[in-house]
Amino acid sequence: MTRQPEPRKVDDDAWVVRASVTGGWMPYARTRRVDVEHPHRGVATHGVDLDDIVQRAHALSLLLGDGSAISHSTAALVRGFPLPRALRLAPELHASVPRPRRALRIAGVRGHSIELAESQVEHLLVVAPSTREPLPLPLVDEPLTLLTCATQLALPDVVALADAMLQRVTVEGRPDPMLAALTHGERRPGHARLARAAPLRRAGVRSRAETLLRLIIASAGLPEPVVAHLVQSTERSPESWAAEADLAWPQFGVLVEYEGDEHRTSRRRFTTDVRRFERYADEGWRTVRATRDDVLGDPREVLSRIARRLREGGWRPPRRWRLRDVAPAVA
Repeated sequence: MTRQPEPRKVDDDAWVVRASVTGGWMPYARTRRVDVEHPHRGVATHGVDLDDIVQRAHALSLLLGDGSAISHSTAALVRGFPLPRALRLAPELHASVPRPRRALRIAGVRGHSIELAESQVEHLLVVAPSTREPLPLPLVDEPLTLLTCATQLALPDVVALADAMLQRVTVEGRPDPMLAALTHGERRPGHARLARAAPLRRAGVRSRAETLLRLIIASAGLPEPVVAHLVQSTERSPESWAAEADLAWPQFGVLVEYEGDEHRTSRRRFTTDVRRFERYADEGWRTVRATRDDVLGDPREVLSRIARRLREGGWRPPRRWRLRDVAPAVA
């Protein structure tokens, strides 16, 4: 994403109908043809994939006034951050206006009236996945995206979102949005949940599922693992190599790797996984492979396996300790 100096293009595939009448962008009769869709009252689109969240948000942005912005879960999805399936597939979009203006009342849009300063609105070019075309969008900034999403998400998913933002902070060297979000005021909606999530986030997390798995492990009463632990070859291996384990307990020689669908469907990824786990075995690591079903289905089996591997590695649980039952994460 980059800063967008000019808000709209004349040859855009999404048009404001009233502008078509008064501004001459497109004849009004053209907007009434059967090949033209109307995602919102007053907006006409042609050749636009409205299943694409960026395209849908762009069509809505044509109706937004100055100081308004795409917000909440819609802003997070447009920015490419992970959210639960229910929000990814939700038909409604979220948009905010600064107080004391009244919230938008548009079909298919959840309007909000919030404390929104001009400096908290970013005008960005966002690439639409369906066309690879950069489209101009007004978005609330990342700290406000995090704060507004905290009103929609359960604690584990707030942590997953914060982890994803922290990963970008590490990779791109940008300011930490969590620190800015927590300064927005204790009385703002979502602040309390965000404050609970802040100490739970960890750097190096590469997927939402890894965050949810880590939180499930902690909720079960097991020791907290190290995220993205660097494992390197020693003289025990026939070749030199290095890899980052998703979750690890170096002091007990145990690690966990989360295997998403791409590990199963990609032949190259599968081959790489087999070779990596053989290398782990050469170095004496006790490994556990977790799948989607372990996180979103029944986690008891993978938790029992982790506990057993930790005991084999020398972990001694407290007296009267037992593995706690944990509910699965939400898809």
